[in-house]
Amino acid sequence: MQLIPFTKAHGAKNDFVIVDDRNGKFDADSRRRFARDSAHRRTGIGSDGTIFIDASEHHDFRMAFYNPDGSEGSMCGNGGRCAALYAFTHGIARADMHFEVLGRSYAAEVSAREEHISATGEHISATGEHKGVATQVRLAFPPPLHIEFGLQLETAYGMIPADYVDNGAPHLLVFAQDLPGTLRDSFDALDMERIGPPLRQHPRFSPRGCNVNVLEKNTDGTVRLRTFEKGVEAETWACGTGTLAAGMVAHHRLDLPSPIHLRTHGNDLLTVRFTPDLNSTPDTPTYFAQDLALEGPAVLVYDGTFPL
Repeated sequence: MQLIPFTKAHGAKNDFVIVDDRNGKFDADSRRRFARDSAHRRTGIGSDGTIFIDASEHHDFRMAFYNPDGSEGSMCGNGGRCAALYAFTHGIARADMHFEVLGRSYAAEVSAREEHISATGEHISATGEHKGVATQVRLAFPPPLHIEFGLQLETAYGMIPADYVDNGAPHLLVFAQDLPGTLRDSFDALDMERIGPPLRQHPRFSPRGCNVNVLEKNTDGTVRLRTFEKGVEAETWACGTGTLAAGMVAHHRLDLPSPIHLRTHGNDLLTVRFTPDLNSTPDTPTYFAQDLALEGPAVLVYDGTFPL
């Protein structure tokens, strides 16, 4: 039996287990088993995924992300923000850093602004009453890989209009008002366990599949977002790359200017920023290529060891 040191973290309540493996101790099979066993919310630590911090030749570190089912995942936005906070806190990188994920380069900036969080999730003054400290982390993204607006997807519930953004992770985006009548409800009451699977596994995106996001504009100009994540195969309380994709779609569909503020299912506020390239159209990756970033809170919750 091997005891593996880890840190539990979350970005807007999208939670992760982080392992420093810059010495290369764990092979692919050990990583898959650890990710699967530790993610279980009854017999393990509980998480939406596992992050391994690896050594990198040209960056401060390399991030490898594993889904709760043990499969190696794609880019994870909130996970990347948590990895950046971990790297800064543990002296792996400065507050302004660069890291790589699946061959793509990302820049992150850890803010000096911190707030303590109470056991109920409320922000309180820095009195040291709780170990979790929320720190603002901004993660800069390279241009999206692919954008498609105006898809019409046939499902057992009827035709569903949607948009698609691949920003390192594949995302389908649907406005709540466009859901078929049998799936429509108040936003808080939407049944993501019914909405998610037929779209996540839709033949249009086979064999890779996609994450499924449902959006709704608030009267205050913010956008509410709920996400069903592949690999987790359930709704998560937040999704970083989903939020980024939702910001792009909200800009195009709702004519919202940057910065765009989005409210997660866990009631946190994430911000999407970019400088539009007005020589391009919003369905081209170059339109969002400049200053594209996701910003919001990240927390290192506690340290521990887990037996493998």
